[in-house]
Amino acid sequence: MEIAKMMVLGTVHMSPKTAKEWIPNCPWACYDKGDYGWFMYVCDDVGITEDDGVPAEIRSAIHVAKREGCDWIMWDCDGPQVEELPDYDWSAATAMVLS
Repeated sequence: MEIAKMMVLGTVHMSPKTAKEWIPNCPWACYDKGDYGWFMYVCDDVGITEDDGVPAEIRSAIHVAKREGCDWIMWDCDGPQVEELPDYDWSAATAMVLS
């Protein structure tokens, strides 16, 4: 039996721009959770840089997940906030969706 460890993060740690523009084109396994977030494979972070187009918040989350021994990140709209990761304001993005 194989069991994978998953880190749960609030989507507050991902910018709305990243969610809209980068996540749909994520170059490794990333699966939509409908309106609630995404499942993202914790890829090998060696060599992932800003020059590769990987947003800073994604790189930071991957580093934390690897440190914690996780294979996946579940980005969830109701997920927990982690003090060491940056937060992004989704209120403007939500207002645009609702209008």
